Amino acid sequence: MKYYTIEDNKKSIFKVFAIYYICMAVFCVIRILASTGILPQVDYIDSIFTFSIQVGILFLLPLVLYCLFLKVKPKFVFESCNFTKMNWRVVFISIGLGVLCFFINIAVSSMFNGMISFFGYRFGYSGSDGNYSIGNFFLQLFLVAVLPALCEEFIHRGVLLQGIKHIGFKKAILISSLCFALLHFNIQQVSYAFVIGLILGFVSVVAKNIWPAIIIHFVNNAISTYLDFASVRGWWLGDFLNNLSNTIANSNMIAVFITCVIVLIVVVALLALLIWLLYKQTIIRKVNTAINKVYFSDEYSIVDTNKPLGISDDEMIKDLLENNTLLNLDYQKMDNPINIVMPKEKSRYRAKPMDMVFLWGGIVLGGLITLFTFIWGLF
Repeated sequence: MKYYTIEDNKKSIFKVFAIYYICMAVFCVIRILASTGILPQVDYIDSIFTFSIQVGILFLLPLVLYCLFLKVKPKFVFESCNFTKMNWRVVFISIGLGVLCFFINIAVSSMFNGMISFFGYRFGYSGSDGNYSIGNFFLQLFLVAVLPALCEEFIHRGVLLQGIKHIGFKKAILISSLCFALLHFNIQQVSYAFVIGLILGFVSVVAKNIWPAIIIHFVNNAISTYLDFASVRGWWLGDFLNNLSNTIANSNMIAVFITCVIVLIVVVALLALLIWLLYKQTIIRKVNTAINKVYFSDEYSIVDTNKPLGISDDEMIKDLLENNTLLNLDYQKMDNPINIVMPKEKSRYRAKPMDMVFLWGGIVLGGLITLFTFIWGLF
């Protein structure tokens, strides 16, 4: 049996931030080259560009760099990112969370876009560029929903969040969400990307599994893609949304605001409920598995003559539970709903300024590009 210590688990925070900064810098350079027309113009350039960014820069590049910098095999990377099995209940709960995140996405983006438009920002068109064929729908679904769900979650909720988790999960969620928002390099997307990133990071930590975040990300983007086509082609919900938009435009704005607030409250309540159900279907099951290993498995027998000196049976059980779950055995610290699903924790590693150099570099780079898109939109 292996006994885990803080030193055994501690990853190189500096190297993880360096990996992320390199990916962000490469992405930034390619976007600049594409926007200035330096890259060759070919048919379906947008599709090729999107595929190259998602697969090449946000998936393969961090995977290769992680293996080289930390001297591990790809299998270890995927295990570290929590690509673990899940049951069908978790899949359905994650789909429900994805639908709710779409409504939160609309609320946050509407408020933020209203703020920047007040300052004179002019919104550019983003969508299917007039091509609403069935073939383009499935192409957009693949490019906008499937690839980002897999690749963006791999680098943010996998490599980044899990790679820096030893500074504390709450800090790791906040940092990964901020980087996720800035990596979009777009003032229109930064607000809702940050909020959705917080939810995705929280879900990944609560479930100790990256797949729910991938499913949520996919559902959120897929709904947006479907509605873009449905409103034009007259598919299910398309006409309803067009009529709803007209009704809202001709209604009393105070009544619309109150209705939106009530709907948002209900959505947040349902979001909390589904996250709790996700917690029960993941962590609670892992707790039961860990307890069964302790009491019923020869490998984890309480009577273990090979265990290190100074480690009691209670400490061995606690160590096993904490490494298989996010369970905090100090229940006195569970004084609010957040601490029930993600208990308070002491930072396992206090990052030094040198560890954060590439993080701050990435924040500055992403922040400047995002600010530039805002300034550009003013003119």
